Amino acid sequence: MNKTALAILAVASAALAVQGASPQYSVELFSNHTVKSITAEAINEGVRICGGEIDSPCLILGPGKKISCTAARVLDCRMESSERSFTRLRLDSTAPFRIAPTYARAEEPAKTYCLENAEFDTSNEGMRIVTRVDLESYVSGVLRGEASVLRAPAARQAMAILARTWALRWQGRHSKQGFDFCSLTHCQAFDPPQTAGKGFADNLDPAVRATRGQVLRFHGTLADPYFTACCGGVTEAAGNVWPDRAQPYLISIHDPYCSTSQHASWSRSLSESSLLQVLREALNLPNSGKLAELSVASRDSSGRALTLRVVADGSWTVDANLFRYAIDRRLGWGQIESNLYDIRREGQSWVFTGHGLGHGVGLCQSGAEQMAQLGTSAEKILVTYFPGTEIAAGNDDDPVASSEHFELIYPASQEPWVKQTLETLEAWQKELGSHATVLPPRVRVETLATTEEFMHKTGQPGWMAASSDGLSIILQPLALLARKQILNQTLRHELTHLVVHKLRAKSVPRWVEEGCVLYLTGEQVGVASDSRTSATELEAAITKPGSEAQMRVAYAQALDRVRRLTQLQGEAALWRVLTNPGTEDLRWFQQ
Repeated sequence: MNKTALAILAVASAALAVQGASPQYSVELFSNHTVKSITAEAINEGVRICGGEIDSPCLILGPGKKISCTAARVLDCRMESSERSFTRLRLDSTAPFRIAPTYARAEEPAKTYCLENAEFDTSNEGMRIVTRVDLESYVSGVLRGEASVLRAPAARQAMAILARTWALRWQGRHSKQGFDFCSLTHCQAFDPPQTAGKGFADNLDPAVRATRGQVLRFHGTLADPYFTACCGGVTEAAGNVWPDRAQPYLISIHDPYCSTSQHASWSRSLSESSLLQVLREALNLPNSGKLAELSVASRDSSGRALTLRVVADGSWTVDANLFRYAIDRRLGWGQIESNLYDIRREGQSWVFTGHGLGHGVGLCQSGAEQMAQLGTSAEKILVTYFPGTEIAAGNDDDPVASSEHFELIYPASQEPWVKQTLETLEAWQKELGSHATVLPPRVRVETLATTEEFMHKTGQPGWMAASSDGLSIILQPLALLARKQILNQTLRHELTHLVVHKLRAKSVPRWVEEGCVLYLTGEQVGVASDSRTSATELEAAITKPGSEAQMRVAYAQALDRVRRLTQLQGEAALWRVLTNPGTEDLRWFQQ
């Protein structure tokens, strides 16, 4: 594990009050649409209409009455003969009311939905609509959005358990935008009910009722509940797609059950000209002539393409995921349905012959449906796709908070500092700019309840504030770091560590990495000793410090050397030395 330069002076953590989790989730509706206007109609009960102004009285929309609002600079609304403008609008009722959105694209069909509450404001040239739902209603909405291909009860029950587990793990994923979840597959596809006069409570899916409160656990902790449309006969190990998400239960397994899916086998022919255009414009390959070769250069343990070899006025190795996403964005979604394929040339076209749809990790919906049709239970389905897990009650789940780029696992005693932690990490990731793109899509961060637990889990001494393994971060108790006034400093340090460690070339010593982190975060670790330490001695002191005092001296010297480099060559030289050191740099490392 990489060791941080930050040390703490005390090891006792105070007991803190436990705050209960919110029983509701806020969901952005119609995330894939630009909503230009909305009409709301009260049905059997009145609807309370409140604006965003504190002194503005609320109105009551009587049964059978409508209010229509258009998104402009503000919300321009008409109710019967009166007109009013709102910066924000909130609708609440004890019974469902109808809403009918109108989208910017005229070809998108209009539908009517039933809600019991909604908040409206202007956003991105249109209108943002957020509703609050309880956990079971949220899971039902996810089944409407994600499980339309599932018919067998056991398959839908398995999906309900996964959707519920996911919601408990990822609440707050869009906290910066003011809601928990979007309604896209970025979170979980979510559809509100359309049944006339019936809201969420009256529209609980039978599979949700049958599994109420059940979640998937691995050794007592909420599992990472991935699912895919069709695995093509073999599921994908999570670590092959997202190295930071590798888990003993997210492994590649043979799946004979999805062979009946329409996506089990597929073939797609793409013209050479369109492929060259995508390679040139989307992947920035400077090609201008013929495509002499396009082949799979390497595969992962499940047989999926990892990299491609491209030959056209030069040769390149291209990441298979980046290639597939570029093709889909330029030529239409689903052109290449998965990374489980072979490639061959036919005249002026290249033919991709493959299996499956999606990333392939976790539960295969096609396989789960077939297993359920054959009489397999939901529990057996889940154990098949997530070996070693078990179904359990969800009311004792380990708290997990998340933001756009981070997942924070924390004991309940540390809850008061969770919001600050996520906000600090997000702000510092933004400061790191394009360099932070080397990080995983979501960085795993964990804090412990006591220093003793930290020492046991990381193997680090109690005076270390945090530790990282290059992919994730483990912290001392947030309360302790906050009390020592080093919480934000520790977070910035460790996040920078992940970026610098990822970028550091193998020939670059560890002391350079540590010095760069300290320089970039602006930390002060004391004055460097006047006595000159050799590079070999400095590397040894950085890698395995014998004490806190020795560590501080070594880090001060590393920072001093890096600071002198930036004074001579500029800060841009820092990133060049890290990623692509030249001959002079290598000599400097050894001085």
